[in-house]
Amino acid sequence: MIMAINFQKKEIFEKTKSTPKEEIEELSTRIERVQKKLKKEGDFQEREKIIKEEIKSYLEEFQKLPSFAAPKKVRDEAKEIAKFPKEQQVGALIALVFEKGLKEAISVAQALPNPAILDEFHDTLVDRFYQILLEKKIIKPT
Repeated sequence: MIMAINFQKKEIFEKTKSTPKEEIEELSTRIERVQKKLKKEGDFQEREKIIKEEIKSYLEEFQKLPSFAAPKKVRDEAKEIAKFPKEQQVGALIALVFEKGLKEAISVAQALPNPAILDEFHDTLVDRFYQILLEKKIIKPT
């Protein structure tokens, strides 16, 4: 019975995985919708703030995915990252996003013993995604 439950949890985790490229594409689509709405409404003063709020909303959706015991590899990754100084933990999580995907990086961050790291990771990631979208010219600089 326990094996069946663990298998189901692993299956749910696998279904929610996506590649970093797919995540950027999804985020790009959402940002393009926001920009069209901003253009229609002519509200450019708060543009960066509104776009970052959309990025934050996207990240929060990943955090709201079903929470259960993370697979062993996620727990192992969290143990390794927890050994780093706190300043380097966020950087390691950011690198993990672009290597293994957002869902896995968030799962690792949630498995860390310090919840403040998850908050800092979240804030840093919003800024990083914003910069990536600028670089890809999805967001036009003001």
